[in-house]
Amino acid sequence: MLRKSLKYAFISLTVMGIVGCTPQRRIVIHAPIQPTTQTHRPVVAPTKRPPIKEEILLGRHGNNANLGSRVDVPKNNPTINETTTRENSSDNIDSHERELIERMPFPVDEYRHLRKKGRSTVSGKVYLTNRLAGEEIKKAKIKLWLNPVTSYSNQWYNEVYLGGNRLTKADKRLYNYLKFTYSLADGTFNFFGVPTGEYYLTATIKCSVECGYRENKSVLLVKKIYVGRGKTEVDLSKSVP
Repeated sequence: MLRKSLKYAFISLTVMGIVGCTPQRRIVIHAPIQPTTQTHRPVVAPTKRPPIKEEILLGRHGNNANLGSRVDVPKNNPTINETTTRENSSDNIDSHERELIERMPFPVDEYRHLRKKGRSTVSGKVYLTNRLAGEEIKKAKIKLWLNPVTSYSNQWYNEVYLGGNRLTKADKRLYNYLKFTYSLADGTFNFFGVPTGEYYLTATIKCSVECGYRENKSVLLVKKIYVGRGKTEVDLSKSVP
């Protein structure tokens, strides 16, 4: 009996030793690798703005502000009223050969908010400067006018003054908002009873030999000004030829 017990005990120890010495296997489960998605952002090239070019206009007929031809302002002197004017080949083009553009409808609501009378005064001097002789050309009875800055007058400024084109006839209601005056012999002028606001100050001076031209020309001068309360002083001038 004792022998059987020892025999069974020996067998149990042997089995336990074999099991204990057997290496355990480790089961590793690998998750599938998700491919990395790269987000490509579009490359936006910087927008190049066209260079701003300031221009002046030489009118061909002093009594018609819708006529004229365009010349570029030299790079060394970009100010409109102090620019050395040079003739362009478009000076030789008759007005009927220029593009005729339909004038926009008269903006009644826009002009309805403008006052026709005011208490401000605009004073100054209008003249041309002969850059070769260094002399100022001033004349009497030079007609000047103040044109309120609106979408209607902006079309004239962009298409006619800068673009060298022609516009169809202006609406007669525009003249209710324009201010006119004439210069004295020394080039001085005055506008009275002007409402405050922005205006295009415009004049046309006929000039020939004294300005360095071989023939008589009409030089159109335009300047955008702001009229405040009281008195506003401004000179309207241009260098020629």
